[in-house]
Amino acid sequence: MSQFSISRRGWLSAAATAVAASVVLTGCAGGSSSTEPTGAEPQTIRFSFSTANPTDTFIQDTAAAFEKANPGVKVELVKLPAETLPQTVTTQLQGGTATDVISVFSGQGQVGAMAGFAKAGLLLELNDQEFSEALPDSIEKLFQYEDKLYAVPLSSMPAGLIFNQAKAKELGVQLDNTSTFDDVLEQCKVARDKGVSLTALAGTVPANPGILAMTLASSTVYGPNPAWNEDRAAGKTTFSEEKGWQQALTGVKEMFDSGCFQDGAAGAGFDVIIGSVGQGKALGFFAPGGAAKSIADGSKGAVNPVVLPMPGPDATETYLGTTAELALAGNAKTKSPKLVKEFLKYFSEKEGAEMVAKGQGTLPVNLGDYPLPASYEPIADLYKEDKVRPLGQTEWPSAKVYDSLGKGVTAMITGQKSAEDVLKDMDSAWGN
Repeated sequence: MSQFSISRRGWLSAAATAVAASVVLTGCAGGSSSTEPTGAEPQTIRFSFSTANPTDTFIQDTAAAFEKANPGVKVELVKLPAETLPQTVTTQLQGGTATDVISVFSGQGQVGAMAGFAKAGLLLELNDQEFSEALPDSIEKLFQYEDKLYAVPLSSMPAGLIFNQAKAKELGVQLDNTSTFDDVLEQCKVARDKGVSLTALAGTVPANPGILAMTLASSTVYGPNPAWNEDRAAGKTTFSEEKGWQQALTGVKEMFDSGCFQDGAAGAGFDVIIGSVGQGKALGFFAPGGAAKSIADGSKGAVNPVVLPMPGPDATETYLGTTAELALAGNAKTKSPKLVKEFLKYFSEKEGAEMVAKGQGTLPVNLGDYPLPASYEPIADLYKEDKVRPLGQTEWPSAKVYDSLGKGVTAMITGQKSAEDVLKDMDSAWGN
């Protein structure tokens, strides 16, 4: 049996991580908080959530810890399928049936994003000073609408190649945190000579080729210019004009031409990723870093993948993409607004944030002295050197832009579109 052979359920959890472009969140460091029930409002709240791995209990454990810190308070948990979470939450909020606390995405660049709900008046305002102080300045705007806070991050995760380095070494495939993009192309050919592909790609699920392209753009676009989205919004540049975007998409095509993906990648879904990686036919796939823990847990320690950054053109030009897209928010119609705020604060403060990070294999958004998981060792220096950039799509004006990227990458590797065509589509979806 291959050391990559793990349960289908375990691999489904890892795949769900990638499709959400997330496994993809937690809170921030701060002091502990406790609210004694006053009787002025119901002391029972309902919280709907999902986890990529069906066996994960970090949400339940954190909610239980909040109850213990607040005698008399009850949190009723409602678990929703990860694959349909954005659509379900949207329907429930619009229909007035949503729970008191809900799971949303940060920013505005995808379905189920916070800004759209806030604009419609569906979310509880979190204007307390404690919330703003807990969020790093670099990501605060992702949880705001018109300068008012409406959500808190669940965690922060690096996005990169979830890679079975031990198996790779057995096959003579050499890839690590010092590799360049040219090294990746070379090692893709080495892997092919051994009968495997370096990565597996689900070309029919736009979020999967989308996150691949975004990890490249972390180095070619957002590394050199962290304010690129602001420049695009101001009309100072476009996707088509940006050399870094051209370089990122050209890089994806070069990976395809070098055999980096499994055969039939353009027509593959997550079931093919599961089969390719589970049977040892591929060494990894692109996803947020929490997938590494899902794989290790699903294999009961038989496989312990690491998270590798997508290399830049040169090793010194490599930047790590991260995501803090998964968030929690309060329902504007809750009958317990004070209790909901205290619950959200608990997830944002040190105790709650670290419980989630440990259980999810992620990081608190205020990293502080929190120890990186062993799977993050190859990317530790990038954190130390401040060569970390948020994935840009959470700030894009609509989900159509990211959808154009994901679908465009698949069309590009099959020869139906050029990199220039995809970038023009993204500009058109942006709307100006």
